[in-house]
Amino acid sequence: MRLYKNPTSPFARIAHVALIEAGVDNLDVRVVDQWADPAELLAVNSAGRVPCLVLDDGTAIAECLLIAAYTEQLRQAGSDGAAGWDPACLSLTGTALGVCDAAVQTMIGRRILSGGFQDASFDGQDLGRKRRRAMIEGLRVVEAALAGRDAADLDLGLITAIVALDYVDMRFPAADWIPPTPHLRGLRDRFADRPSLAATRPPS
Repeated sequence: MRLYKNPTSPFARIAHVALIEAGVDNLDVRVVDQWADPAELLAVNSAGRVPCLVLDDGTAIAECLLIAAYTEQLRQAGSDGAAGWDPACLSLTGTALGVCDAAVQTMIGRRILSGGFQDASFDGQDLGRKRRRAMIEGLRVVEAALAGRDAADLDLGLITAIVALDYVDMRFPAADWIPPTPHLRGLRDRFADRPSLAATRPPS
């Protein structure tokens, strides 16, 4: 397994400690500067965030608590973690969380810079451009992961992906930079009347 981290990140430390506690052998630790958007990190995590864990089969799991959940299952199973959380589900969840985070951070940046959410001056600054790229690439990765998927039920990954799309649509209505996501939008429409999604839908 390969772990991308920054030594000063508390989130990366949580993931690294969890991996060590789970007894993961031969862990390849790659120290990166996430602020510089290194290509190696972006190739496995569209949000450009650490930590990110890449499994032997290439599945990438981002976000410290998802990595910790996976490593806890490894620790309890004492094997390859075949039971419990599906790594593909954790990977999709982490990518969609990255979209949510980038969108929220854009709103926070706007609020700090201008005192409101409507002034988009922040979006053109370096950090604002990084956040937008994370939303665009994250939605593209999510769409690719869902392409051809005929979901019979909601799992954590699909829930998070739908929530991310709804939030982006709410905060950036009809923005021309939002990439096409026909598979994700189709799955969102399929589960639109699900009580859990209907009751928690953001205001239009």
